[in-house]
Amino acid sequence: MTVEEARAGVPPTPAPATARRPIYHSIRIRRVEFLPVMLAIYAIPSLLSVDDVSTLASVHFALVIVMALSIMHFIDMTNAYADRDVDAVYKTWLSEAVYGLGLRNVRWQIAATGVGVLALATYFTFRTGHWDVLPLVAFTLWIGAQYSIPPVHLKSSGVGQIPGLAAVLIWLPMLVVVRSVPGELSWPLLAVIIGFGANQVGIVMVNTAEDWPEDAAFNIRTCVRALGLTRAMAVASGLIAVGGSTVCVSVLAIGGFTWGAVPMIAAIAFALVHVSGTWRGVRGKPLADALAFLRPRAKLVPLQVASTGWGTVIAAAFAQAS
Repeated sequence: MTVEEARAGVPPTPAPATARRPIYHSIRIRRVEFLPVMLAIYAIPSLLSVDDVSTLASVHFALVIVMALSIMHFIDMTNAYADRDVDAVYKTWLSEAVYGLGLRNVRWQIAATGVGVLALATYFTFRTGHWDVLPLVAFTLWIGAQYSIPPVHLKSSGVGQIPGLAAVLIWLPMLVVVRSVPGELSWPLLAVIIGFGANQVGIVMVNTAEDWPEDAAFNIRTCVRALGLTRAMAVASGLIAVGGSTVCVSVLAIGGFTWGAVPMIAAIAFALVHVSGTWRGVRGKPLADALAFLRPRAKLVPLQVASTGWGTVIAAAFAQAS
């Protein structure tokens, strides 16, 4: 599909209808390919906050993870619905899923997921005695939706996209898990959460840069477009350096140095070297040449996000054991 057709709202050609097609579409709009990274995001604060690791084998904790995953599914489905025309050009499979289900069906799934999440949040509020769980979850759902839709539309808020993305993907979900488990929210753990969010967003900004042409076509003012490609990659490198260092220092402050910290340190160092190399590579180049240099390097973003996430999980597990 061309950009002009997508901007005009022309739906993609539907795939042949089968009995299982709605199931496939429903799975797609939940972006289950991110499941391994999501589980790492929830495992880190869980391991660093509970006193007894047996807590993580309880039914209570399993329900916490169900709620946390459902929050992200709510956010991902809202994003798929809002960006269905933008995705028609470069993420056709996602746009096909939205149109294949039908807009009304997608809205129903988003609403049903939100109601289920709020019901679980209400349960955890009474179960833990933490009065802040329900409002925290409600705010996470609201700001998660506002990442993709007006009036806030954080994705198109320029530099504001950076803290918005960190809050929606990392900071708020991690806080929700800690308050629902329940676990102790210490200052070192809060530093881990803040630093991890900054580190991950720095990595993801390379993917955001890759999407420059379609974002420009739909007048979406991402942080990369607001800063310019070179400055954006400089900021991304800084976020990885500062955020990653904060994570490493804070995890070590909680559990002391163990060999389990090595994968975390190595993964963060690799991400920093790679993204700073991207910064140097795009500097001084025309936009078209800079994007041509960046795109092959963006293919490593999923690996970097997963390796830093699970490297930190390993370090957190050793810290818990100590």
